[in-house]
Amino acid sequence: METQLFSRSVAAQNAARCVVEAARANGLLDAPVAVDPEFAEAEKALMLKVLAELGKKENLSADETSSLFSFVFAKSAEAVTNFANHRGNDFEMLGLFDGKIPICAEEKLTERFKTSLFPRDAAQNFWDLLRSDAAPRPEERLLSLGEALKWCFRLGCHFAVKVLEENRCVFL
Repeated sequence: METQLFSRSVAAQNAARCVVEAARANGLLDAPVAVDPEFAEAEKALMLKVLAELGKKENLSADETSSLFSFVFAKSAEAVTNFANHRGNDFEMLGLFDGKIPICAEEKLTERFKTSLFPRDAAQNFWDLLRSDAAPRPEERLLSLGEALKWCFRLGCHFAVKVLEENRCVFL
């Protein structure tokens, strides 16, 4: 019986790394990353919707790519707001590709999220990765984008929790 080794996508790892570097540059990684099973479920629900929409597109422009990162970042604020208020997530896809993204989040989060440079920097890092020698092969591009967006969401959730805790929100 032949044993197969688990295969890791270097392209997906590079995509995740470019988002983590943007988070580090924007001061989002100064504490352990906030995690909760509900954030993982929200991430899964959101990513399934985003991937379904991406499946309808052939190519993404730089602006559409940037909008995707801003969209996922905004949705992380929405997910944490829903978590804090014991509500479920029903992610709307408005603004996914056009940059006109409504943020349905706690008021304390909205301004911080609107002014954060993290999604812009994460999108730029990803765009730069696509044009580098380490660019994912064509068949790995969607996987790489999905991985980068997942990390954008995760780090956005972490940022949202941090902002709410700074404003004395207690998660029960």
